[in-house]
Amino acid sequence: MILLRSFGGPSAVLRRILLLAFLAMSTLAAHAQNSNETIRILRLSHEKCQSIQQGHYVMEHWNKNMMNKDTTVTRYTCDFKKLPADTLFGKAFNMFTEFPGHEEWNDHALYTGNELVTYDDTVGDIMSCELWTEKIKGICHNFIFYDALTHKSSYPLPDEERMADNAYTYSLSETSSCYKVDYIKTEPEPAGPGMQCIRYEVELWINKESLLPVQYTIAYDLVQRQDTMCQYDLFKLLTFDAKVDESRLTMESIPASVTLSDYVPYEVPEPLTEGTPAPDWSLPTLAGDTVRLANLKGKVVLIDFFYKSCAPCCAALPFLQSLHEKYKDNGFVMIGIDPYDDPVKGEMSAFLAKRGVTYTVLFSDRELPKTYHVSGYPTLIFLNREGNIVKTQYGFSTALEKTLEEQLKKMLQNR
Repeated sequence: MILLRSFGGPSAVLRRILLLAFLAMSTLAAHAQNSNETIRILRLSHEKCQSIQQGHYVMEHWNKNMMNKDTTVTRYTCDFKKLPADTLFGKAFNMFTEFPGHEEWNDHALYTGNELVTYDDTVGDIMSCELWTEKIKGICHNFIFYDALTHKSSYPLPDEERMADNAYTYSLSETSSCYKVDYIKTEPEPAGPGMQCIRYEVELWINKESLLPVQYTIAYDLVQRQDTMCQYDLFKLLTFDAKVDESRLTMESIPASVTLSDYVPYEVPEPLTEGTPAPDWSLPTLAGDTVRLANLKGKVVLIDFFYKSCAPCCAALPFLQSLHEKYKDNGFVMIGIDPYDDPVKGEMSAFLAKRGVTYTVLFSDRELPKTYHVSGYPTLIFLNREGNIVKTQYGFSTALEKTLEEQLKKMLQNR
């Protein structure tokens, strides 16, 4: 009775209940209508991009790498023509890449479907697809495109499968010239060795007249150990013309002043000979102290050549820390050597602390890895008590942990 009186009697209560139900149904209907409109716009944009078979565009790419705070800006001028049967790039292209403020890094790339040519103003390399298919596959990710127009799936525009996936949520807003569509996936999932993706978010600005995405952003939040990192990419379409001069997609488009040579693969150096003395070094720590290798004789030493934006390197850190904790009192010294990161600008102290790394980390120039014949990262090198090389391991995976620890225990037993 108290409840009824407070609402003004039974009839008033019923009216309020009906009103609340109507408002809830109206909200759901509005949400469904908005969702349907969002999907309709995405489909139209996807169809538009899929219909484009060739073109010329200029785009800017703004990137913040997960391991850094700074954002870099790169400009790409590209002519392309889709090649549906091509299994490498799926398109022929001629691309000029500009690095504002670092013009010495500017470069060109031409892919005809038969060969990949990379060149600067004076020299270049030709990679035959027939000879170097696997090599080209391994470097395809190095070439950045406006994928909404050039990729066979028009990523990051969602396809039907993704739009039907309940793990994604969509929202729609408008400006005078564009639809803005946001879609988010917040369910954690593996994102690489020792990493979890806790947020994946895409923002699309779709021109109302052309239905082309004229800008899109892709953001990730990743967790590795106690460290949450964000990676952010913004792609902005500055100009686009659906016509292309096909002569730009041929070898004749390369200036005659450029000297071309057949690609010669990098020869991976043989590991330093086992049983020979490890090259000496004297390197600074984060605290400003100096460690010299010669002073570590009498200890079993494991050297890890790494850098912080190397995913396999980061995946190895917890295992290497566990070796340090288990065997540091048994005559073992764990040493990390970073030849790439600036200890201050790279905020290496915070990076290592978040990963619980307490063993000694040193910083070298880029010549030392060459001296140690480092051809990939991480590179792990075991030294015995005399300072001689016992074993070199390139790369890391959890499957190697048992083998590496057994190697260490064996060396510690030898006195």
